[in-house]
Amino acid sequence: MSNAHMEEASGWKFKRNRDGDKHEKNCSDGYYRTLTIRDSTEKARGERRVAEIHHVLCVHACSDATFPSSITHEEIDFIHSSLAITDWDINGSDNNIGLPKKWAYVLDTGNTTQWDGLPCHQVDHDIYLDKVEQWITENVWNKIKANKKQKKCENMTAESVKKMFDFGSSRWKALLKARGAKHGGTKACLDYCLAGKSDPAMESVWYIPFSMAFPESDARPRVKPPAGASVARKHLLAAVR
Repeated sequence: MSNAHMEEASGWKFKRNRDGDKHEKNCSDGYYRTLTIRDSTEKARGERRVAEIHHVLCVHACSDATFPSSITHEEIDFIHSSLAITDWDINGSDNNIGLPKKWAYVLDTGNTTQWDGLPCHQVDHDIYLDKVEQWITENVWNKIKANKKQKKCENMTAESVKKMFDFGSSRWKALLKARGAKHGGTKACLDYCLAGKSDPAMESVWYIPFSMAFPESDARPRVKPPAGASVARKHLLAAVR
């Protein structure tokens, strides 16, 4: 039985699966826009989504798949029992943030829609997921396990478990915002590239605020956008091979 079906059958309060577009409707933080595409004569050609709503603590990270490899059946049952009474929703507003897609930079080079200061959802997303999964394993599942082993089950109340996930959402959302503001922010870094400048200090860091990778040293070097006023979607922010 899948996590979702198991949780529905047992009436869990803890919601750790996507629920249609609920996360998008709940999102009230970050960048969440659509932009009208215009041709060379300024005629509207419809809308394009330039943002995606990101689960800060992602679905896979909160699933059984990230339980410690050494976990016992008894410990799994204890974690499930702890989650069942915990009122926390992965699709809630506190666990979601809107992040720009590459199209945001193409269609709005001037940042009129305020995409500056946030990393791109399409840059090093996989590295971010791996790090969040590791964090959940070490800071949530292992902590619940430890309290079970030490017979301190009273520490694993619904409120205390909820605080763990709320703290994780707050911590990782703050890290994403701090990343997008690095080195002057994404707008300053894009402007640097388009101006055709060559500053040794910027050459090695301009791509970092666009990256979701943690730590910063794990960010993949990127192909520098060419100088000029026009930004093409093709190959934009592609990883250096």
